[in-house]
Order: sequence, then structure tokens, then C-alpha cells
Amino acid sequence: MAETSKPSGYSGLQIGLHWAVALLVVIQYLGHDGIEHAWDAFRDDATAATSSTVLLHIGAGASIFVLSLWRLWLWLTRGAPPLPEKEPAPLRFVASATHILIYVLLIGMPISGSLAWFAGIEQAGAAHGLATSVLLALVALHVAGAFFQQFVLKTQVLTRMAVPQD
Repeated sequence: MAETSKPSGYSGLQIGLHWAVALLVVIQYLGHDGIEHAWDAFRDDATAATSSTVLLHIGAGASIFVLSLWRLWLWLTRGAPPLPEKEPAPLRFVASATHILIYVLLIGMPISGSLAWFAGIEQAGAAHGLATSVLLALVALHVAGAFFQQFVLKTQVLTRMAVPQD
């Protein structure tokens, strides 16, 4: 997409999807211990792990998958605002790479989780567990970068994810 065709801000739908996915990721992290215990029970006896924790985790993961694909489709069709002009090139690279990796994980983790849970593929479960740690680190970097932009570089980048530009 050409730089000149990029919108000046995110749409209300893009902002809503961003925060919905963020909330679902928080729910997944808060329920981590429960799903880990359910996974251990599942590996011992596949019929022993059908709790509400499992259903919540699967439902939230499926929702993250669908909403992330929707966000990606909106990004491809509507675009996203350009990175702040004042941002140094190394920070632009880190910001772009972080966003791409977050999307890869938000779409890939439900797939690996499903392969582990429904197909019994242990390697997918291991990848899913590793991806959890990587996603947490990337989200921390994403949040730190947004605050750095807002309060150190003074680019008003946080406003873009709070005020729709439809």
C-alpha cells in the first residue's frame, strides 16, 4: 500500500477489534494455570479435561483467531496510519517487526493450540507454550513502545488507538 493512501488514523472498528483482542489475550493469560492443569489432565486421560476453563480458553482462542484475521483484513483493505514522522529508523523497524510478530502469534497460537488439543500433537502444545512467552514479551514491548512514543517522543501515538478516524 502506498504511503500516500494510508489513513490518518484507525477506524472505530479497528480500535474496537484491537481492544477486544487485547482483553481476550488478558483473559487467556489470567486463565493460564487452569488450562495448564487441564492440559496435564488431558494428556493423562482425554476425557478428564472438559471443564468450563477449557471451554473458555478454546472460545477465547477461537475469538482471538477470528478477530485477528478480521483486523488483518481491515489493515490490508483500509490500511493503517503511517508511523510517526519523528520516529527514528531503528524504532520504525522494531515497531513494524513487533506488529507483524504479534499478528503471526495471534493467528498461529489458536492453530497450535487446536492441533495440540484436538489432534493430540504434543509438539504443537510445546510450540503453543513457547509462543505464550514470546507473545507476552512482544506485548510488553508493544506497550512500552506506545508509552515511549507518547511520553518521550511526544508523538500522540496513543490517541490513534483511542480516537476513531472514520
